[in-house]
Amino acid sequence: MAELRAFMRDPSRRLRILPAPVARIEILAYAPTEFYHCQHCEVVWGHLGLGERLHREQRSSALPEDLQTEYAAISDWVRHAFDRYQDRLTVKVIDAASIEGLLKSIRHRARRFPAFIINGSDRIIGFDPSRLDAALAQHLEATEGGENRAQHA
Repeated sequence: MAELRAFMRDPSRRLRILPAPVARIEILAYAPTEFYHCQHCEVVWGHLGLGERLHREQRSSALPEDLQTEYAAISDWVRHAFDRYQDRLTVKVIDAASIEGLLKSIRHRARRFPAFIINGSDRIIGFDPSRLDAALAQHLEATEGGENRAQHA
């Protein structure tokens, strides 16, 4: 029993579970907006066959064609980033036309959209997938390296 206590007191023998490095990306972009009725009204509109038609019309007129194309490209990049980094990545899309988008754009000095804010500090203006991938890899590597150094200390 004394050997077990000595074993448990030795910090080098304890199991260390460290959280996986995480990168947080906030995307400031013009996002499509859809408006819905209350839940009960949506059920009624759906049974009448009007709900889907109204929402389809809203989707098609929410953004101009070039912004819809850019938003689709950003969505594809986000899907690929989730495939690559899985739960190590957190993404929040903020509509640039919203109050939160206005405040974030002032805080991060983003005058053009889309703007990507990585871990609250790095700002990338414009959609450049290779630049975003490099910045994301750098942030995850820096976090991972810092944890590895702390683990060996």
